[in-house]
Amino acid sequence: MNHASKQSVAVAIVGAGSIGCYLGGCLATSQTQVTLIGRPRIQQQISEFGLKLTDWRGRDLHIYSEQVVFSLNVADIAEADYILVTVKSGDTAEAAQSIAQHAKPSAVIVSFQNGVRNVDTLKAYLPDHSVLKGMVPFNVLSKGNGHFHCGTEGNLAIEDMGTSSTDLIAVLNACGLTVDIYDDLQGVQWSKLLMNLNNAINALSGMPLQAQLQDKQYRKVLALAIKEALAVFKVAGIKPVKTGKVVPVLLPSILSLPNGIFKLVAASMLKMDPQARSSMYEDLTLQRKTEIDYINGEIVKLGQKINVKTPINSGITELIKQAEQARQGSPMLSSSLLYQRVID
Repeated sequence: MNHASKQSVAVAIVGAGSIGCYLGGCLATSQTQVTLIGRPRIQQQISEFGLKLTDWRGRDLHIYSEQVVFSLNVADIAEADYILVTVKSGDTAEAAQSIAQHAKPSAVIVSFQNGVRNVDTLKAYLPDHSVLKGMVPFNVLSKGNGHFHCGTEGNLAIEDMGTSSTDLIAVLNACGLTVDIYDDLQGVQWSKLLMNLNNAINALSGMPLQAQLQDKQYRKVLALAIKEALAVFKVAGIKPVKTGKVVPVLLPSILSLPNGIFKLVAASMLKMDPQARSSMYEDLTLQRKTEIDYINGEIVKLGQKINVKTPINSGITELIKQAEQARQGSPMLSSSLLYQRVID
């Protein structure tokens, strides 16, 4: 796809929640035409307060509401050159059907979602489009009033063996969102899923991520969940890859270290905003359905398929589902109680 200039690139974001608004807001600062497609709750906030973007390194941007194109209608993706999908995994099929109705034939679709199956779903509904895998490593929390805060580090990743995403990558880099390009993103996605196993533990604890990771008992539960997932991967023939400074197979051992040594060895893992929390915590707070089936539940499902037991991830999945049904936010389980409930 060739465009007259980088400034002519039009990007639509379908599912503009925390991640979508953060990506879209950053892109809007690079003279990119950005259309956010999302829910009335976010539209109302941005209409009243504009869009405020901050990060743990000191980024502090404010975009006035009249500079933000926010729509409730997916039909407004019609002119987009790139469509970034940031809906929850459970909404992927519905989003894909809407995109199929309204996207122009040359539009490139990029999935910036959690989980490992979303691109397959998108391709099933969008067989004539270029559909690319993407990955967002960092955490973004909605602080209300149109304020979205990125609390952790990491580069975006896109799988592109050709030049489909060249212009998108250029504008992402221009607004300070560094992109790593891969020929095959599958190993990276499985590695991200391993890291995301902490989302549920964080949601169940109700604590900021940094404080939660400094509690050895919470880390022990996470270490067991990752160890179990790695055992499933081994039988399934899945090879997670090193992303950034993290070597997947070493994670259980690192997480099991005494607090003092862990803080030294895993200093980069703890580099985050002290108030950062997981998106699953936010989902419970807002009484929304979480993505547990596409994270810990993905390990459970794969284990069932290859006949490997997954009691730890099954237990965590069940606790999140109970919290969803209770509709009272995080159950704020102490580390000892969480360990007891998962192990028993």
